[in-house]
Amino acid sequence: MKGILGFALTELKLILKEKSFYFWAIVLPLLFIFIFSNTGENNFAKEVKVPVFIRNLDKGKLSSELINYLKKEKLELVSNNKKSKPSRELIIPENFTDKILKKEKIILKFKVKGTKLDSSSIQVKISLYRAIYKFLIKRYLNIKKPEEVLSIKSKWAGKASYIPTGVVHQMPATILTFLLFNILIFGGTNLIKLRERGILRRFVITPFGKKGIWVGLFLTNMFVATLVSLVIIIISAFLFSVSYGIIPILNMLIILFVFSVFVSSMSIYFGSVLKRAEAVVGVSVLVANLLAGLGGCWWPIEIVPEFMKKIAMMLPTGWAMEALDKLLFYKFPFVSVMTNIIVLTLFTIFFAILSIKFFKIEKV
Repeated sequence: MKGILGFALTELKLILKEKSFYFWAIVLPLLFIFIFSNTGENNFAKEVKVPVFIRNLDKGKLSSELINYLKKEKLELVSNNKKSKPSRELIIPENFTDKILKKEKIILKFKVKGTKLDSSSIQVKISLYRAIYKFLIKRYLNIKKPEEVLSIKSKWAGKASYIPTGVVHQMPATILTFLLFNILIFGGTNLIKLRERGILRRFVITPFGKKGIWVGLFLTNMFVATLVSLVIIIISAFLFSVSYGIIPILNMLIILFVFSVFVSSMSIYFGSVLKRAEAVVGVSVLVANLLAGLGGCWWPIEIVPEFMKKIAMMLPTGWAMEALDKLLFYKFPFVSVMTNIIVLTLFTIFFAILSIKFFKIEKV
């Protein structure tokens, strides 16, 4: 085993000597994060009270009662308008109390700066509907607990109240994308170079034999995966202030490990069946782009049509991204992603069997 580990570390050193590796492992991932993070809001995996300016034109007590319901929501109510045009503003009209008592129609105005509703404004609207519902139930039915009126069946969808976008979504998605690029390209081309130079033929007569060479190449790929993952996580934390917490990061590393095992097996398979390094690069780039794009690494899978969501769940990247979303953004317990891990393991077993079956020492 010591000889196999030494073989793997030696191959890793050779990969690190290639200047192109740093482009694929550091420069391009950070460029991806910067570009794609500007396609959405830079929300973070934490609960933040959304500020809302309240313009209360009513002098009655019922408007204050409605505001009290709003205070129980995840809103930061601002009663003094320091800005000429606040981002979000709720206007309670005059005679609000009188019209409610007379059971007349009343219109609340909710204004948003600009023409597009962002996720925070949508959150405010949901909170407004909830507060108005509780207010009306108590006022007209004299029921203090609205849940006594309706029976609602629901299941927990996590703690996040937003679709993860921007830097928050892009960091783990970029890691998956560039694990594909780096392991497939450098793992596959490294195998071909070793075979073309006759190095594998010499190693096969050593005590660890053909199986040991396979394990050594696999370990090299895993070292590359570890290096790429840690570099992107650390640099993202410094440059983009991305932080999820220690436990979520550890959970993410487990998913990345399982995913890396799958990609490592696929890399050895490509390096075994393709004849030239140029072919490995071409196929790796194509496969990595398809898996990343269709698997939800380039945009939140929540915003795509249903048929695209079904396609994503046919791919290992779809299962990996779903697991990361659950753990990082929606705060699901780790046990909830066991199905994802099992599916990724099945993909791994499939490609591991293929890579072992087609693994070649001699030049193709």
